[in-house]
Order: sequence, then structure tokens, then C-alpha cells
Amino acid sequence: MFLWKGIVMKRNKIILAGILLVMFVIWTLITEVFGLIASHFLPSPVDIFNSVMDLSSILGSAILASLKITMSGLVLGLITGIMVGMIMAYSKAFMDIVGPMMEFTRPIPVLALIPLFMLWFGLGQTPQVLLIALGVMAIMGVQTYEAIRNMPMVYIRAAFNLGAKKRKVFTSIVMPYIVPHLIGAVRVAAAAAWGLDVAAEFMGVQVGLGYTMVIQQIYLNVPGIVTIVIIYSILAIVLDKLIQLAQSKLTHWTERSSVSFEGIVPVKKVRNK
Repeated sequence: MFLWKGIVMKRNKIILAGILLVMFVIWTLITEVFGLIASHFLPSPVDIFNSVMDLSSILGSAILASLKITMSGLVLGLITGIMVGMIMAYSKAFMDIVGPMMEFTRPIPVLALIPLFMLWFGLGQTPQVLLIALGVMAIMGVQTYEAIRNMPMVYIRAAFNLGAKKRKVFTSIVMPYIVPHLIGAVRVAAAAAWGLDVAAEFMGVQVGLGYTMVIQQIYLNVPGIVTIVIIYSILAIVLDKLIQLAQSKLTHWTERSSVSFEGIVPVKKVRNK
């Protein structure tokens, strides 16, 4: 079984590498070799390489600044959102107070709050971090609450029947149960955090990849813009892979399909002779 999973994973990696190689070849042919698409619409790989060289003096500091802002907002939003979701599920009084507020504010686009954040918190990294944290908290708060609500009641009833108290049930049964169900939400929140970082860096701070992208846009430097987009994509993919790695460590005790429903067959009924 483990050998077969290893073969499947290796095959999938080879297929992915092949797809990426084909896309790169097509990209090179239509932009650099045949010139079917103008560089101001889609830069060629050579243009991207030259852009990286031109921006090399500022890319390091810009990446570090964006990482600091994004990770700070992500961690703050994850902690706050999970705590709010768990307290709403634990306390009906808290749910009655905070629940309607969240239902009212959750549909509001976070990006629409940028002018207010600039008025309330001024210019700087603080409003940027808070904007990212707010977007992440909205995702994690709802997902945590729904994960607890969808938990099979048989576990909770069994614990109460054995004499466990409410707090013990929550910490020993509910919290471990929802961990695997929150990993997907964490991955969604991490991807959203990078998108919020791009918008947050439009708030007047002259650091980060988002600010660098604005400068490239002002000068109509399309290769520079595409370079920043590629860097954002690489950072988001790396963070997602790290979350998946943490998932395999934190939820190794859960049974899940590695890829799809492939290999799962119905159990045949045994006929009594």
C-alpha cells in the first residue's frame, strides 16, 4: 500500500513537471520566438529574467517586508478567529451577543474598509496587519463555529454520560475533533492573506511587494508587474506546502484519502451459506 502511494505521488509530480514544462515552452514560443503576443501584454521569460535583475537590489527587502506584514496578520487572524469561533460554540450568551454582529459584518468586503482603516489607524504597518487579520478572522471564526456544530453528538453525549464536565468535554473531545476540519480553512485563510497584503500595501507604506508593484504600474513596467505576481505566487505556494506538511504531522491519527476516492471499493456482502 505504501509503495503504491509512493508510485502515485511520484507519477503525479512527473505529470505536474511535464505540464509546467509544456506551458513554459509555449510561453517562450509565442512571446520570444514568434512574437505572437506583444511584451506589454505578456512579457517573455527573457523579459522576466531582466526584470528580476533590475529589481534585485530591492526585492530582498520587499519580500521580507511583505512576509512580516502577511504572517503577522495571518497569525493574529488565526488565533482571534479560532478563539471567537470556539467561544461562540461554548457560550450561548457570547453567541447571542457576538453572533448577530458577525452575521452583519461578515458580508462586508474587507477591502472596502481600507479608507476607514487609514482614518482610524493612520499610515503604517499597523492598519495593514489589522486589515489582513480581520479578513482571516472572518474566515476562521465561521469555519471553527461550523466545525463544532457539525460534530457528531454521539461523542459529546457519551462523554457526559460518563460523568465528564462541560469544560473537559470541550478541551478533550471537541478541540481535538475540529483540528483536521480547520486545516482546509487555514489554507484558504493563508491564500486570502496574500491577496489582502497586496491591497493593504496600497495604504501608504513605501515597503513591500505590493508597493513595488504600484511603482511598476506607474511606470507601465509590465515585466516588473508580472515578476511581482510570480513572486507572490511562489510565496503563497510555499506557505501552502508548509501548512500541508504541518497537517500531516498534526493529524496523522485521522483517516483520509490521499488523493481521491481511487481505490475505495464497496464492501461485498457476505452471504450465509
